[in-house]
Amino acid sequence: MAEGRKFYGMRNDYMFHAVLQKNEEVLRNLLATLLEMDEADIVSCHIENPIELGKEIEGKDCILDVKIKLNDARIINIELQVYKQTYWTNRSLLYWARAYDILKSGEGYDMLLPTYHIGILDFTLFEDHSKFMAKYQIMDVEDGYLYSDKLCIKVLDLTQLETARSQSETDKKLLKWASIFKAETLEELEQLANGEEVFENMVVTMKQLSEDEKIRMQCEAREDYERCLITEYNAGKQDGIELERKNTEKERLNTEKERQRADAATKKAAELEDEVKKLRAMLVK
Repeated sequence: MAEGRKFYGMRNDYMFHAVLQKNEEVLRNLLATLLEMDEADIVSCHIENPIELGKEIEGKDCILDVKIKLNDARIINIELQVYKQTYWTNRSLLYWARAYDILKSGEGYDMLLPTYHIGILDFTLFEDHSKFMAKYQIMDVEDGYLYSDKLCIKVLDLTQLETARSQSETDKKLLKWASIFKAETLEELEQLANGEEVFENMVVTMKQLSEDEKIRMQCEAREDYERCLITEYNAGKQDGIELERKNTEKERLNTEKERQRADAATKKAAELEDEVKKLRAMLVK
């Protein structure tokens, strides 16, 4: 890669999609790691939604998830998200449902395949349930009996990397991949890849992709798109805080007015009661 050229790592969703599309060895390694399976058991893995590298991403394709058919027996949908998504849980269910719904006219329900939606997130999905890697399925709430193996949602939380490093039971392969996603510079990535052929080849693929000006422009466009989303999110959050402040102030003023009205009414009632007492006293005389 030319000196001084901006580095786009694996958290850039265009580069992420391009690398997995260009290098099946990397795709196999990532799948085996995320699914906790032996890489030798991956007979075939085919990306069902390839992109035309260098071509501009249309609005309807703004979410660059990677849909993969594994061993002709499972559907895997991988989504990379680096900014906070308020309704990600709802969206993950929708994306899972779309990936699961593969039946053609005349086909039976037995043709439906186990479908996984895997989110690689650079934010914590549930603040009260932070985990490095979480797996969600439909189960009986009392005894944990599995309803079906057809639905599985997994979440890799990149923000939990440092915590996971301190836990001896954490999968070392998962730590490696999370570190690769968090790498900020080419030098850092090369250091992580050193001595492991699959990752060294991944770096070579990334350098080759970066030499293509059209691909580089799309990586930049995706980065700008993400930056705009973050800016809009923060602006909306700030607007929400300001609106809440104004509403709180309005409620305070309304409460103060109500208190003043109540005080005035109480005072008036006391004055009327005094008048009544005076009238009664005059009548007695």
